[in-house]
Amino acid sequence: MYYFDVCAIPLFLMILIVCYSRKMTKGNANRLFLLMTFLSLISALADLGMVIVARQLPLTETECVLEAAFAYAYLLFHNITNAVLLLFLLSLTRMTSLFRKSWVKLGFILPNAVIFLLLLQNPFTHTVFTVTPEAGYSRSILMPLIYIMAGIYGIGGLIYCMFSGRFLARNKWVSLLCMYLLSYAAVVIQFFRSELLLEMFFDGLGIMGVMLSVMRPEERMDSMVGMESWKSFQEDLSKILRSGEHVQIVVIRLPNSREILSYLGDHQYNEYISLIGNNLQGLRWKHLRGVELYFERPGTIYLTADGNDAELESIVERLHSEVGTGLQEYADNGVRFEPQVCLIHCPDDLQKAEDIISLSHRFHLFDAHREGLIRASEIVHSRVFSIESNMEEILKRAVREHHIQMHYQPIYNVRAGRFQSAEALARIVDPEYGLISPAIFIPAAEETGLIIPIGDEVLDQVFRFISEQNLDALGLDYIEINLSVAQCMQRSLPEKFQRLKEKYGVDPGRVNLEITETTFENISEVVSENVNELIRMGFTFALDDYGIGYSSIQRVNHLPLKLIKIDKSMLDEVSSRSGRMILEHTVRMMQSIDKQLVVEGAETRDAVDILENMDCDFIQGYFFSRPLPAEEFVTFIQKQKSR
Repeated sequence: MYYFDVCAIPLFLMILIVCYSRKMTKGNANRLFLLMTFLSLISALADLGMVIVARQLPLTETECVLEAAFAYAYLLFHNITNAVLLLFLLSLTRMTSLFRKSWVKLGFILPNAVIFLLLLQNPFTHTVFTVTPEAGYSRSILMPLIYIMAGIYGIGGLIYCMFSGRFLARNKWVSLLCMYLLSYAAVVIQFFRSELLLEMFFDGLGIMGVMLSVMRPEERMDSMVGMESWKSFQEDLSKILRSGEHVQIVVIRLPNSREILSYLGDHQYNEYISLIGNNLQGLRWKHLRGVELYFERPGTIYLTADGNDAELESIVERLHSEVGTGLQEYADNGVRFEPQVCLIHCPDDLQKAEDIISLSHRFHLFDAHREGLIRASEIVHSRVFSIESNMEEILKRAVREHHIQMHYQPIYNVRAGRFQSAEALARIVDPEYGLISPAIFIPAAEETGLIIPIGDEVLDQVFRFISEQNLDALGLDYIEINLSVAQCMQRSLPEKFQRLKEKYGVDPGRVNLEITETTFENISEVVSENVNELIRMGFTFALDDYGIGYSSIQRVNHLPLKLIKIDKSMLDEVSSRSGRMILEHTVRMMQSIDKQLVVEGAETRDAVDILENMDCDFIQGYFFSRPLPAEEFVTFIQKQKSR
């Protein structure tokens, strides 16, 4: 009964066609799956060939030779398929590092080596099978040994598959388990009923099931660039860490990716990234195994490999000399290939997926001016990385145990010649890490949602400070407080200010609230209502960081603002003629629409002189004072006032 083999052949062909049409050709798991399917196709053809040749007995001499050739092909390729299936399963679960051990390699090769030797000696001894003109194909005394050797792979794979559920999604695990069970059911049936050629058809059904539920390119691949996706990297990274596999991760970041995308457009940009990926795949690695490529938009490529890390030390040079060479057409059109590269030894450098991902996104910030390969081992023991890795816990501890400390930076009134106000700036003084800058913890607080409780603590401390100090005696009119976008989006914001006002008896005129351009760019009905209600209550507003966003003078003119704070970046350009002209015109325009101006970032006497000559209203910066803790700030102001 050869009908099952006849059905199996188009099944395997269809699987191969689908795999190639869906570009399931890259990555170890894909390649092993294709190899397994191809070997199964050859086995099915050989099995069918045996049946067709032996349909009529006795056989001619030529038919005997063909029957024997088909039998050797079937036994050899079908049993190799069992080994490839086990490798495929290990690749899916990222456990190929097991083959680093010599005894594991030997144990893996040995059963197939025995099968090969049995087949090699069979033409002389006929102890595995015989082919005679009268009886055709028949099994001999050592055929069970072939099944035993094949069973080692099968039983080993089945046992591993049963315990691999923690590495795989449940539906994928069930599909793999069903493939093994189908295969074993066919083997058992065919061993006792050799005329029922079920093995290859059942194998085809199992492989088809795996293709449909496990090998899903839409889940694994970024089809636009021909590399595995960012989601796949996250999944495989979790598998690597759970398995304890030692892997090198090379992070290749294109710092100008957004500019290239804007210049080339989506289609050409995808082709550009695809070409980089193809060139990386084409690199010849002598001692690396299991090289996989993943892509995270807009422009980060992850290369994972198992093997000699010393070879990866040359990755930067090879990127420029071999990969970059293939991008010459783009270079001629002004597209610069200037990758930033980081090498991470996993799990030696880092043991948590979130830490590896965080470093992958931020490694270039730790040494922005460094060229060449950046090693994670040089970063992970630094204080800054330790703080960033534990930032969520630091923030929670700061809120829970009140580790937030307010500092105050004085603001100088140019016309009055005195300090007239101050900006309240939050610092975290952690018991383990000490003083932590807002440049580090504010972005993290916004990402984790902890900016709200931190903002509440800041408001409470500043209101208490104002209530405890005699601002008139200090010569201060008001204190400035920064509000985040998240705070402005809270419907309860006016109620909070009302409670603080009543709790501390603070005049709203003593509080000026700073909001960035981002808040106004994302302005909603809630933000607008909150701002108007707070103004009605007597609070005033300032626009912070003007000059780094997109606010026009016309837009600023229509916003309910008391002050405009010019970002330090504009003052930094004042040494150039164009930069000075831009700042001077900005000052004049703001004054022409009756907006008072504060220029931030004045650090030198020359900068202060320039701003005074421009008739700027207020100046803030380290030239006068750094942000000071409350007591030091009060002492500083008192000393300045007594002069």
